[in-house]
Amino acid sequence: MKKIIITALLLTCALSSPSKAQTVFEALSSAYNTNPTLQGQRAYLRAVDENVAIAKSGFRPTIAIRGSYSDTDISHDNYSQDSDGANSSASAVITQPLFNGLSTLNSVKAADKNVKAEQQNLFNVEQNVFLDASTAYFNVVQNAAIVELQKNNEKLLKRKLEETTERFNVGDVTRTDVSQAKARYAQAQAATISAEGDLEASKAVYKQVIGSEPKTLSEPKNLSKFIPNNFNDALAYAKEHNFAVLAAKETLSAKDYTVSANSGALLPQVSLEGSANSSRNDPENNTKDHKTDYYAVGINMTVPLYDAGENRARIRQSKYQKWQAQELLLNAERQAVSDITKAWEYMAANHAKIKSIKEQIKANEIALEGVQKEETLGNRTILDVLDAYNELLSSKVEEVKARRNYFVSGMQVLAAMGKLTANELNLAVDIYDAEKYYKETKGKWLSLSVD
Repeated sequence: MKKIIITALLLTCALSSPSKAQTVFEALSSAYNTNPTLQGQRAYLRAVDENVAIAKSGFRPTIAIRGSYSDTDISHDNYSQDSDGANSSASAVITQPLFNGLSTLNSVKAADKNVKAEQQNLFNVEQNVFLDASTAYFNVVQNAAIVELQKNNEKLLKRKLEETTERFNVGDVTRTDVSQAKARYAQAQAATISAEGDLEASKAVYKQVIGSEPKTLSEPKNLSKFIPNNFNDALAYAKEHNFAVLAAKETLSAKDYTVSANSGALLPQVSLEGSANSSRNDPENNTKDHKTDYYAVGINMTVPLYDAGENRARIRQSKYQKWQAQELLLNAERQAVSDITKAWEYMAANHAKIKSIKEQIKANEIALEGVQKEETLGNRTILDVLDAYNELLSSKVEEVKARRNYFVSGMQVLAAMGKLTANELNLAVDIYDAEKYYKETKGKWLSLSVD
């Protein structure tokens, strides 16, 4: 009986299967392909790509066709004959900018840098989604493990209650012993129900983030291969590859170009204009039509003197925005150092905690066996045995939680470093090529289609 109880308590209850278990990397692959937040961010990036094409329009010509038609009916009191007739005209105008103070050139560069910043931000969103997905994954693993532990504990306490009741019937124990066994069994039933509720809640979050129901899950065996051996290497990598820092650097460059683009509005504006016009007058009282055709090519130049202060206000505004971007970059750099430090320390602490809890479990197993033997000799009470059950159960639950925290903190380390991406994790997915869409978009002149 004692061997059966100890064996049952020793069961590890992580979701594992000798057949096929879904790994956390497979779950991340599913999130990569289906998560709405990530899909929406990709669409937003493509919208930002269009800003480059919009800025480039300042280099390109504008072409317009204009037409007019009027039918007049004029009556003169001093004449016996009215003057009626139709007038029509058509013209085509093409305007090619030649110089606008380099505003267009700098606007294109600013738009390009904003695209680069949003590309880095897309990776940041990808990492946040992966962090949410992996956390949801490990929450399901943890809660399923706790459910199994609680169920095993419930079975053991039910068996202990039955055993205590039989001993009470033969006068070996008191009614108090039976009541204590009943109370612990009822407590175990309540704990199982609570654990099952936590499991169902974590499954709902899993489906929300990853897009499918969790089935058979397992803890990763090779997560450590993505993590450096020491903190200094992780910190150095994070300083160079943290996506929030990279995005902030690109944004600062964009703001610098925006200052130059706005300053260009104070310089002369030069454009080349060509036009073709045809007009026709068709009077009703005259058999002869009048038709005029003319063509013109010229250069227009505007020298801005004062525009009520609007352009100067824009220049000052963009300088303040550049100042803000400098501070945001500094904040991103500090945040990156803080994130990698916290994540690394949590990971190391949880790793050490797992080792300590394993020692605790071994000690509790030995204690349980000893208390059971002493209880048969009359040196311990049934309550002592029940307490020993609870101590062993608590230590095994703590181990499950510590393992979950270790894996989540490991994912946080990867995110802080900039390595929690589909490409870095070698996920079996088609990698989204943001650069491809950018190159296709910036050269479009006439297309209305979207991909």
